[in-house]
Amino acid sequence: MFIDVKPILSGLTDTIEFDYKLPPPESFNGLEFSEEITVRGKIKNMAGYMTLEAFASVPYKTACARCTKELSRVFEHEFSRTLATKLQNDENDEYLMITESRVDLDTPLLEEIVMNFDFVYYCKEDCKGLCPKCGHDLNEGDCGCANKKEIDPRLAILAKLLDK
Repeated sequence: MFIDVKPILSGLTDTIEFDYKLPPPESFNGLEFSEEITVRGKIKNMAGYMTLEAFASVPYKTACARCTKELSRVFEHEFSRTLATKLQNDENDEYLMITESRVDLDTPLLEEIVMNFDFVYYCKEDCKGLCPKCGHDLNEGDCGCANKKEIDPRLAILAKLLDK
C-alpha cells in the first residue's frame, strides 16, 4: 500500500493514521498463511522529520518440530522507520523513501516480517516429541520402547565380546 504523505508535507496535519489488510506472503519454511495480515499505524511529523510506526498481526499455521501437531498462531511485529526524501547512501535500511509524496509500506514490511519469523516451532516448550522407534507421541504417555533393550545391528558383533 502506498501512503500519501502530502498532507504532512504541506502542513495540513501532523499525523496520518492507517489501518488495512495486506495479502499474506507465499508459504515458506513450513509456514502456511491462510488469512490476510492486519496492519495499522501512523506517520508522524516530528519537527522536521517524519517517523512511521506500524504494527502487523500475521496469522499462520505450521507443525510442531518435535511431535508434528498442527499449530495455529499469530505472529505480531512492530515496525518503525524514519522517512526521507533523499539519501546520500542508497544502502540504508533504517529509512523509507518518499517518492512522489508517497511511501511504499508493503515491501519493507513484508521483508521485515519474513526476516523475524522463527525457524523452529513447538506446540509447547517442553514437548517430548515422537518415539524414534515406534513414532508414538510421547506427550500422550510412554510407549514402552525405552524399556526394551535392543542392540544396534551394526554393533551386534561386539555383543559377542561381552558374552565371554
